[in-house]
Amino acid sequence: MKMKAFTKKSSLIYNPTAGALRRDPGQIDRLVSDLRLQGIVVSPLKTEVAGHATELARQAVNEHADVVIVCGGDGTINEAAQSLVGTETALAVWPCGTANVLAEELRLPRSTSGLARLIAGENTHTISVGRARKPESGWQRYFLLMAGIGLDASIVQGVDLNLKRLTGIGAYLASGIDYLARLPITPFSIDFNGESHESTFAVIANAAHYAVWFTIAPEARIDDENLDICLFNARSRLAYLKYAWLSMSGKHTRRSGVIYKPVREVKANSNDAALVQIDGDVVGNLPMQFEIVPHALRVIAPEK
Repeated sequence: MKMKAFTKKSSLIYNPTAGALRRDPGQIDRLVSDLRLQGIVVSPLKTEVAGHATELARQAVNEHADVVIVCGGDGTINEAAQSLVGTETALAVWPCGTANVLAEELRLPRSTSGLARLIAGENTHTISVGRARKPESGWQRYFLLMAGIGLDASIVQGVDLNLKRLTGIGAYLASGIDYLARLPITPFSIDFNGESHESTFAVIANAAHYAVWFTIAPEARIDDENLDICLFNARSRLAYLKYAWLSMSGKHTRRSGVIYKPVREVKANSNDAALVQIDGDVVGNLPMQFEIVPHALRVIAPEK
């Protein structure tokens, strides 16, 4: 087959420990081959340690890459995005992780050939991102999907990594069951839209998709200029089990004990230093602030 003329300067970053790549490492070779057929020549760059994707993406930006292609889970994608926000370099994703929430949100192709065609075409869009920060220290981190405070961050921290490698999403279910059995409530205060609330679990969402079965913020849109907050203040196992069931269809937002609002900025604090997760990885404890950064990241995705 005759190759097309080179169209984009691209970099390909992949996480060899991502679940789908461990099961089928040949995906990288197939993607490289399909990209070549579209006139895009890349040399795969393997991540070695946590945070390496951020460094590799920064290098690609400095070399004026048009596209950074990331093969991995939502955590690896988040790492790479830290260097791409606010630049002209676009993010493309080949989902290889456990949940692949961003791929679901962007409705990405299921085949390497489909992704290669998408990258070669005129399919660049701009999305907004969230930003978590600690003003007193200068620390900050962008999120593409969500920040979670309390319950879900504790579940993420409790995931057995060996079990995750064996069962994928089953490791999260096991950690969730363990959490509900112990129910270590860590209340925190959270301020937004001029009001103050008490909570035991809150999700500050930039996207509607949350995890495999759940839709915590059904009205969130990744390309608008707001975040959506879904706040719970339940103190019992039964209440959280009920919310979990209802959230499979997004109906929890209409129940008593749940507050659901669009926001642009959120401040959260806790005497017990409640945990925070961002795009599926625990990043630290409260206090923390969250805000929208409108139209800050270029992504390769089909028209919705």
